[in-house]
Amino acid sequence: MYLAIATAFIAAISSVFSKRVVHDWSITYVTSNRGLNQTARQGVGVNNKFPLPVVEATIGDVLVLNVHNALDQPTTLHSHGMFQRNTAYYDGAAMATECAIAPGSNFTYEINLEQAGTYWIHGHKNSQNFDGLRTPLVIRDPKDPYKSDGEHLLAVEDWWPVPFNTTFAALKDPTGQSNPFASPPNLLVNGSPTAPKLDFEPGKTYRIRLVSMMSLPLFEFAIDDHDMQIIEVDGENTKPKTVKVVRLAPAQRVSVLVRAKPSRRNNYRYHVTMFGDFLPPIPGVFPSQEDGIIAYSASSPFVPTGEIPSEPFDEISMESIDGRELVPDRGLYFNATFGFLPDGVSYESFNLVTFREPLVPSLFTALTESVSLNPIAYGPQTNAHVLKLNEVIEMLFWSATTLSHPLHLHGHVFQVIERGPINDTMGVARRRVRKGASPLKRDTVLVHSGEYVVVRFKADNP
Repeated sequence: MYLAIATAFIAAISSVFSKRVVHDWSITYVTSNRGLNQTARQGVGVNNKFPLPVVEATIGDVLVLNVHNALDQPTTLHSHGMFQRNTAYYDGAAMATECAIAPGSNFTYEINLEQAGTYWIHGHKNSQNFDGLRTPLVIRDPKDPYKSDGEHLLAVEDWWPVPFNTTFAALKDPTGQSNPFASPPNLLVNGSPTAPKLDFEPGKTYRIRLVSMMSLPLFEFAIDDHDMQIIEVDGENTKPKTVKVVRLAPAQRVSVLVRAKPSRRNNYRYHVTMFGDFLPPIPGVFPSQEDGIIAYSASSPFVPTGEIPSEPFDEISMESIDGRELVPDRGLYFNATFGFLPDGVSYESFNLVTFREPLVPSLFTALTESVSLNPIAYGPQTNAHVLKLNEVIEMLFWSATTLSHPLHLHGHVFQVIERGPINDTMGVARRRVRKGASPLKRDTVLVHSGEYVVVRFKADNP
């Protein structure tokens, strides 16, 4: 009895000291050129504005998003990377974990922030993310093992001259005569075509949070004559790794520590480069690069920029700060290739099954006890898999298409175990985590064209 009273008292005290971080968002159409030299077009923003407000909080807080849908179509919000334990109805996957917010309706997301790190919030319905409904989510931890004297946030996004519906219609053209990339994307940093100035004080250490809010392109970040130490990947603390450049695929996040120079003698430039294999190079247009300033003194000269480094993100050589390699109970194979539907259009698919929403929403099927454990009940075009609680699943992602695929797992992080080229039949180029290592954990992995990736996760979040 005394234990029950004490537990209740502790819970009550905890709730009293938990801060409620409240945002009132009306999701609206916004017509804007985002500061670019192009025709304004319609996008999806918040409170009639771009960019969306950055959401910042501390672990243990409660994030409250009071949402009004002022669009003429349904909407949802996904807090990318949040596990949503026992609150899957706030995860944003429309008709899979929650009902969409109907036009003219209101909904409140009330999320207990039990994780710290760098995340983002984006629209998860009707590709509204593509049209601008996206913003960083930063959750700080007073007990973070990595300390810094200051912090900077760089959220990078692509802004296309045409809305998603226009691009998607060109992609679906069964004649193949339309060019969906006739209007290449532009690069925005923190919602602007001009990268912000980052002020450095000599000798101090700065944390730079990098957030990829891209829909298709990748981006790289580098600073002239400064090393960076990676300390966080997708919200998970890592063992430090020193690098010259960081590459991020859509939806990925990385934090780095940068030690400032000991004097104000020089200023430096940093570089954000947007590129991707979905579009051939267009001189002066794509890839594109935006340079920002690392400012030590307004009167100091700039160190000339040499060759800007570029290299893939090496997950296999990195380690999370804790955790042993998981031993799988079973495996699942996903072949990313092209499938077809009766409309004659070639769609990307897994195992030649192109996803289509089932006639009965998955949310309802999962709540129907008599059929919820039968994968077939979720529809023939869903590629459904039913997992047992706490079993360890190994997933092999195989990409034989001409495009790279960023793949995200809701409600979990996975360990990146192995990767290599799919045509390497002898395993010469295969790379695998070393024995006894703590494999890197993340929630979004990039599977390059012509490569495979093996990841493992524990199904502990029903």
